[in-house]
Amino acid sequence: MRAAAAALLLVSMPAAAEVRLVVPEANAPRTGAFEVIFLNDGAAAARLDAPQTITVAEGEAALEGPAPAEIAPGGFARVTYRLASVPAAPAPQVAVAASTATPQEAESTGLGRFETYEPMYALVGANPSDAKLQLSFRYRLFGHQPREFTTGDGSREWRAGLYFGYTQRMFWDLSQESIPMYDITFSPELFLRAVSPGSTSVGAPMLGIQAGLRHQSNGEDGADSRSFNTLYVEPSVGFGLGSGWTLTAAPRLWTYVGSKEGNERIGRYRGYTGLTIDLKQQDGFGLRTYLRGNLSGGRGSAEVDLSYALRRWTGLNLYLYSHLYTGYGEALIDYDERNTRLRFGIGIVR
Repeated sequence: MRAAAAALLLVSMPAAAEVRLVVPEANAPRTGAFEVIFLNDGAAAARLDAPQTITVAEGEAALEGPAPAEIAPGGFARVTYRLASVPAAPAPQVAVAASTATPQEAESTGLGRFETYEPMYALVGANPSDAKLQLSFRYRLFGHQPREFTTGDGSREWRAGLYFGYTQRMFWDLSQESIPMYDITFSPELFLRAVSPGSTSVGAPMLGIQAGLRHQSNGEDGADSRSFNTLYVEPSVGFGLGSGWTLTAAPRLWTYVGSKEGNERIGRYRGYTGLTIDLKQQDGFGLRTYLRGNLSGGRGSAEVDLSYALRRWTGLNLYLYSHLYTGYGEALIDYDERNTRLRFGIGIVR
């Protein structure tokens, strides 16, 4: 809090079940406009439900102008409030209460430790036998909030970034009466993640690194069994481009560990290197490209996702989604076959 013409109130996100700031009476803003700065210290984007009104020094302040719906990891949002009148009588202390929306309520039950991870969508191609569904999440293994293990000098203990992740990719044949699944890829993993502070505005880059052990299998046995493990490391760098646009690049290197019995050639087609490039605008368009390949063998694949947020026009937290895949290994069952497929549908996370 600073006693100035434009006073500042700081709120750290993701929030607990209820965020309450107690502001000393001498420092509380008395008139005019002031700003509440919402900080996202987490490793994932946080939804912002800014309250329409707040009470400051026994005076009611109203939200002035629109507030962003989401704050990028390591970023912040300035939300302006304006006092309607000078308070008649001061109070010993002033409480500023933030909205207790569903994410904060979920935090108290432990669900707040779940975070989005890879894209989630439901897609159908021109051929109804090519339907594709992907679900993904990560779970923070220690602490209720990302800053819980922050040390006195501002750094974080390593265990604050320890996650369990899970991604499931399913391929459906909608052309048949029973709608059978052609293949399912199960991908549990354990990884350590660290992200530096940054901002979605033009300025310092947001740096990060992730390393872990990932298992992938299709749950089959015999000749149809596909199962392998990879150790990987993935540095990343993100930039704010202004006007709500962000650009992130993340190269990944991995090696195969453990048994590949029956699938000894899988590294030739799925490769050892990957690169994700993600360009998107908050509540606007998004373009995500993932390249994977074997540089020495000349085999690999490319995924290109184009999305558009429906929130701007409908209020729905969904995306119009298109997905192009070309190359080897989209489904584990036919990892050594090359194909190209274009699908359209709805995205939940991009």
